Amino acid sequence: MKMKTIVFQGDSITDATYPRQYPTELGNGYVTMTSGRITLDYPGQYRCFNRGVSGNRSVDMYARIKKDVLNLKPDILTVLIGVNDVWHEFGNGNGVEADRFEKVYRMVIEDTLAKLPNVKFILMEP
Repeated sequence: MKMKTIVFQGDSITDATYPRQYPTELGNGYVTMTSGRITLDYPGQYRCFNRGVSGNRSVDMYARIKKDVLNLKPDILTVLIGVNDVWHEFGNGNGVEADRFEKVYRMVIEDTLAKLPNVKFILMEP
């Protein structure tokens, strides 16, 4: 049986201080807990990658889609993004408007499906 790949994509909630110099580490948040449960229930069937980046907005996530998603060829992609799209507007006027957020989020889904037509999505909200 081929091992399946799960990629967790998002912002700081996903990132949870995962050390990028060790790309198979998962950080200290929900990604580690979820991966632990999956590998306990399905040993040897899944490998998980954390590709959250603290401070990222939807547009930043989209800019790194090739490196952080498409190149890993996940069977399952989870996405948790959106807090910084709003937060950055209050802090420095660099947020992402709701209509642009929707457009970019759709592009993430559509571009991923174009390259990986069998990928399954788990779309989460903050």
